[in-house]
Amino acid sequence: MFPSFVPDKARPLATRHHLIPSIFLVCLVGTVLPPSLANTLSVSAITLYLSAQIPKGTSGKFTQDYLLPIQALLLVTQWVDFCVLHLPDEFSRDEDKERIPKTRWEKLSWSWSLNTTYRGVGWNWKVKNVPEAAPLSTKKWDFVTTEALKACIWYLLYDLCRYPFTVSSYKSMPPPDIFSDSLPQQAFFALMAGITNYCVLNLQYSAGSALAVATGLYTPQDWPPMMGRLSDVSSVRAFWGKFWHQNLRRKLTLPFNLLTKYIPIRHGTLISRYTQLYLAFITTTAIHHIGAMNMPTSSNANNLSQVAFFMLQPVAITLEDFVVYLAKKAGVKESRFTKAIGSAWTFAWFTYTLRFVVAFFANSGILSEEVLPSAIHEVLGWIKRHPGGPGLEEL
Repeated sequence: MFPSFVPDKARPLATRHHLIPSIFLVCLVGTVLPPSLANTLSVSAITLYLSAQIPKGTSGKFTQDYLLPIQALLLVTQWVDFCVLHLPDEFSRDEDKERIPKTRWEKLSWSWSLNTTYRGVGWNWKVKNVPEAAPLSTKKWDFVTTEALKACIWYLLYDLCRYPFTVSSYKSMPPPDIFSDSLPQQAFFALMAGITNYCVLNLQYSAGSALAVATGLYTPQDWPPMMGRLSDVSSVRAFWGKFWHQNLRRKLTLPFNLLTKYIPIRHGTLISRYTQLYLAFITTTAIHHIGAMNMPTSSNANNLSQVAFFMLQPVAITLEDFVVYLAKKAGVKESRFTKAIGSAWTFAWFTYTLRFVVAFFANSGILSEEVLPSAIHEVLGWIKRHPGGPGLEEL
């Protein structure tokens, strides 16, 4: 019933778009069911069986092969967190206050909200550093219009940053080794990869929030910005803890919370601080590595490029924490100058480490795929098909 832990590279083509919705539906129902050993075992068995079908075939798309096991793992982990490690009654929505959902519809609505809220917005378990939501005075259609416009802008920025890859040799298979390029080229493609990822995440979020609020199922306050403010980024720690999306924050703290149930680690100590840090990055590395292992086009050596990117981050954070400690001991106070130095260091660090991401994406074939249609290619194609048209000489 269950395939090998390491998927076979020569797998048949099988898209199976139903798997992730099915796993989500099982977790949704499992949250509504009364807590019992029988229900826990039943939901666990079904979700594991459905998840085990993913590596039996390939979707034919590199990005889908990468994301499918990650999505399944996040859904199952979330259900284990809410219904196995905790009791669902421990979680409550701000809108419910003291009122407990009783009817089937109320329970289903409560379960849907719990299973679709990664950051705990509007719940008693909201994670740290979520940006401030829209004011209560924000009108529904003003929010929808703004987010729809943002989605268009994010798409154009995504297309612009993605374009250099589509006309480079990294689009071919096999691609060249990025580390053999000149340093300026390495830096350029590393930054383009980072900005592209940033834009596509914001594009999805803005489009989703506009649609969700337009339907009337959500309010603008349910959709605070996905990312923090770039002006707050003056260290690698601040980038990951304040700027980058916090969708995985609760899941990444689970290993530490489980560890402290059996090993007493006093909060606020250096051991606690750095155990949390390294366990969080080990966890996110494992999550992304499972996606990489499911790709028929990738290899163990190539997957290590992604591992290197994630596991270098806590090392950099530890180093900069030590530097900040020494600076404070020397009497250096925080200022615009120190913040500028921190921002420059952070920029240089990601310019260096994002090269490993480009290497992984290129060698696994992700960069050879067009996730979204390119407006730039369409315009250039139209110009090529209509040479000498009115006004084209000025383009």
